[in-house]
Amino acid sequence: MTEASKVQNLNNLLGVNDHKFLLDAYNGSGGFKDGSYLVSHPRETAEKHNARKELAYYLNYVAPVVNSHVNPVFRKEPEREWKENALFSTFVEDADTLGTSFNRFMKRAGLVVKLHAVAFIVIDNVQEQPGNMADVIKQRALPYAYVVKPSQVTDYKTNKAGKLIELTYTVNSEGSASNQATETWTWTTNRWACQYANGEKKDGAHNLGRLPVVPFYARPYEPGNVLPQSEFFNIAKTNKRLYNLCSEIDELIRNQAFNILTYPADESQTPDDVKEITVGTENVMSYNGALSGKPEFIAPSAEPLQQLRDERKDLIVEIYRMAELSHVTGVETKNSGVAKQWDFENTNQVLSDFALNAEEAEREVAKVFELWTNTTVDYYCKYSDDFGIVDVAAALDEVGKALDLNIGGQFNVEAKKKAVAVYLNDLPEDRYDKVVDDIEARGQDETYNFNGAQVSSAVDVMAGVAEQRIAPDAAALMLQAFFGMDVDRANEMVKAQTSMIGKVPRQGPTVTDNAAA
Repeated sequence: MTEASKVQNLNNLLGVNDHKFLLDAYNGSGGFKDGSYLVSHPRETAEKHNARKELAYYLNYVAPVVNSHVNPVFRKEPEREWKENALFSTFVEDADTLGTSFNRFMKRAGLVVKLHAVAFIVIDNVQEQPGNMADVIKQRALPYAYVVKPSQVTDYKTNKAGKLIELTYTVNSEGSASNQATETWTWTTNRWACQYANGEKKDGAHNLGRLPVVPFYARPYEPGNVLPQSEFFNIAKTNKRLYNLCSEIDELIRNQAFNILTYPADESQTPDDVKEITVGTENVMSYNGALSGKPEFIAPSAEPLQQLRDERKDLIVEIYRMAELSHVTGVETKNSGVAKQWDFENTNQVLSDFALNAEEAEREVAKVFELWTNTTVDYYCKYSDDFGIVDVAAALDEVGKALDLNIGGQFNVEAKKKAVAVYLNDLPEDRYDKVVDDIEARGQDETYNFNGAQVSSAVDVMAGVAEQRIAPDAAALMLQAFFGMDVDRANEMVKAQTSMIGKVPRQGPTVTDNAAA
């Protein structure tokens, strides 16, 4: 078997064509653009099939559902901390020598990962470095990263535990778009090798003691499953069927949307005579009134068209279900609130798993950087782990109902902070904190903003203290429980009121007297 045949067999094994199909489905390119993904009908002529290609349109659901698995994870920049390290700080600002920040680099890698199930982040280093740190930073002569897609991989090896220990892949060489060639790189735990486009081969040792390649997976997979099947492949296949279905619906509408005129002819008329009849709004049609029938329009049955439309609707629902997004707009609303909450939790878990994989990938990149530069980074990274999708209107309505209970005190403060978290979660952190601080500062004043009945009741409690009908400790507890006061404010009021004891005539036994009795 020739070397080319070996590569082709490996490409078939790794599903290279599958990855091209996924990319076409995401971008609406390839067969979705030129119509080659349209399947011809039995006995359909080439002329009619080409006409359908020209009219075909692609309703792209793959891109939105893939983006919905990536954008929430990278919506907020994760917490990143590292030991003071000028080299790594430069890397974070420009991870790929193209001016791409590490955060945007990871999001770009995340899109590849989610679409293709895995991507490989290669951390390479420049061959020649200046003699001092200032020139290293100025010339950016330090490690850089780039992403290798699964379709570029031609070979790999794992150890018994399933850990990746060798990777071979192709990348584009320098050259014009019309004369683009590729070069093949191989990395092992201690060496590298490259076959350049001109046939030249080079190899050497990097002595890192590990592979300078970080696999970044979309989901947790079994060790050793280096190139897993994309979770979006079946969604892309379904979208291809939807693409064909839309063409079939369009064809049916074009062929059957117009009514057909029937004309009763007598024995003296030939089919050619009927063809010469001109039908329009500006002329008159005459027919033999002696005949039992008269001209009329007939319409084809709408049932086949409705059946195709129902199938299209079902396919859209299934796409969202397979993407763990069955709760989104456009899908039939569930009657059960518990079922809807379960969908939210399921989506949240999928996003959380992806965020954890992104964290792990970043930490591994930092470890490789430490080995290349012989420096310490002590990298810490934390992505958000809560991606609950909130119905803002419903959440604010719940807060309003909670405040209508007029419980007051800290309850109202926390309810208002919840409203802020829902409605103003996109504010910059400093402005968000100011809003929360303002709520807490106003909380005490609003707590004691009683209505008339509450003021009267509080006065009665204070009068009871002065008249020795209510023990001071009991009054303080009542002010806290019934009026939402904090302990210090309640005690201050009771303490002030006890100065009135003896100055107000007693109207009945005190709580202390009853206890003593």
